[in-house]
Amino acid sequence: NAEVSNSPGAMCEQQTRVGRRETAQGLQSEPITTVYFTINGQSVLLENPSPYLSLNEWIRAQQGLSGTKKMCGEGGCGCCVVTVRKADASTGKEATISINSCLCPIYSVQGWDVTTIEGIGSSRDRLHPIQQSIAEHNGSQCGYCTPGFVMTMYSLLQQNPNPSKQDIEDYFDGNICRCTGYRPILDAMKTFAGSGRDKDDGWLDIEDLAAKKCPRTGRVCYGLLKPHVRSASDPLWFRPATLLDVLAILQAHPDSKVKLLVGDTGKGVYKTSSPSDYFDIFIDLKGISELYEIQLL
Repeated sequence: NAEVSNSPGAMCEQQTRVGRRETAQGLQSEPITTVYFTINGQSVLLENPSPYLSLNEWIRAQQGLSGTKKMCGEGGCGCCVVTVRKADASTGKEATISINSCLCPIYSVQGWDVTTIEGIGSSRDRLHPIQQSIAEHNGSQCGYCTPGFVMTMYSLLQQNPNPSKQDIEDYFDGNICRCTGYRPILDAMKTFAGSGRDKDDGWLDIEDLAAKKCPRTGRVCYGLLKPHVRSASDPLWFRPATLLDVLAILQAHPDSKVKLLVGDTGKGVYKTSSPSDYFDIFIDLKGISELYEIQLL
């Protein structure tokens, strides 16, 4: 089931309850059944979602959030890109990145702030400057890949407000366009290179690149969230904090078929097309700081 709250305080309280439950278990070797995150500024709490559910599938099932597309399902085309703000496990600092939502399991988004194309602008309210630039440079033909290109550029500007033209070209190596051609798309994106011109010359200050919200309500609005409930045959999801936690999980389930994952990019290559392809347990390794360092003994 999904509960949606517009109150940051309500989400903090939900996070606190989940944190207390995990702490009370001692070693974090118990399966996770709750996921909390924000999407376009709205707080979401999912109870018992299926571990096979991807972030992309969940987003596209929500009324009014069909702008995030799905095509290859392998992280190769970029039409499913969304922007994520989360804590970097290696530094503990907050980082903003673009991700392929088709490869991201819903349990991976714990504590993340997710932004989709609807969260930054629309033709009904006000186009985001990146969307406007795409339109002015004729960078969209069928339009299917456009949300992914826009969100990739949006993510880059959150990381680096003054990218070079080469930075911009390099950042789009995961986005594919099948009809428009890359020149008008890159021409549109390269208008954001460097420190920019004065506003009087048609360029916008980076402060104007923030997500736009509805001027009437002050927030991004969309319909009720649809639940994706775990079935009895779905695997357990674990989120250990240390390597000792991982060993404890493996020892407690010696006969289970286990999948270790971080970004889960293998999902695009190794399909789950038959019962033998499915797993009993998923172990999410992203939160284990020991795996982000090298020690010389």
